[in-house]
Amino acid sequence: KQIHVSDRGRFSTARLSAMEEGVPALGYVVENAWLGQCLWQGLDKDVISWRCPAEVTRMEPLPDGYRLTLNDETVLECDLAVLADGGRSGLREQLGIGVKTRPYNQSALIANITPSEAHNGEAFERFTDEGPMALLPLPDNRCALVWTRLGMDAQRLATLDERSFLSELQGVFGYRLGTLKQVGARHLYPLTLVEAEEQVRSHLVILGNAAHSLHPIAGQGFNLSLRDASALAEALLAGPAVPGNLATLQRYRERQRLDQNLTVGFSDQVTRLFGSTQSVVALGRNLGLLGLDLLPPAKRWFARQAMGLGTRPDV
Repeated sequence: KQIHVSDRGRFSTARLSAMEEGVPALGYVVENAWLGQCLWQGLDKDVISWRCPAEVTRMEPLPDGYRLTLNDETVLECDLAVLADGGRSGLREQLGIGVKTRPYNQSALIANITPSEAHNGEAFERFTDEGPMALLPLPDNRCALVWTRLGMDAQRLATLDERSFLSELQGVFGYRLGTLKQVGARHLYPLTLVEAEEQVRSHLVILGNAAHSLHPIAGQGFNLSLRDASALAEALLAGPAVPGNLATLQRYRERQRLDQNLTVGFSDQVTRLFGSTQSVVALGRNLGLLGLDLLPPAKRWFARQAMGLGTRPDV
């Protein structure tokens, strides 16, 4: 319902409100396991067949599609292969599709936190000299923590005992949610901006994190992947009967090019702006946060970017 943005040790904050933006929510925090169950249940068994668990170990291009070999030696052939096996895609590498990478030299520490006070649907984004953190509201008054730190420091935090970890987190976050009482399992993810140099070939589409892996600071990676999937579906429905037609796939790519460029650029620039400890940059972002609360058009622009609506003037 609300997002509170602050810069540790500096005076400015920005507050975004769903009510002010005329939307039911600025965003939703969904646990991956629950989302996966919903997607499985949504599959029409009369239309879609699937193999699970299974792994594609080899992809071979054919004149009119792709041949897929699974880890149980099953062989499948298709008119269109959608490669969406994540940012460290082994199949993408196998097909000789290069990537552009930009390491952030950071890791994201992910965990669930239980505070003593109700979060009331408010998300917190807090920037510090050591890296940004976010506390995002979950059911049962839990919060999802995304804490970005330098690699070695993230490793140290991941191995602290619970009391020491919560104490250090409390010192950085403050007491906006009262005392931080409990932390769940902690997981680390190294952070690198990854962009595939090709996203379409004849009978092939690269989708999701295999096409673009973003820094989690702006929370836009999954949003962008959903928009890509939606645009691909629309292009296939409007195209010729053969789904792997290269012209159709290129139209999809051109349609999404601006959205991808703006979203990747926004996430990367926010990461660099709020990750810098230079005094001039820190002053600039401090004034920028202050300006968001004082200038409604700037706040609306920022809110639309945060909601993933920045490139959709019709919404």
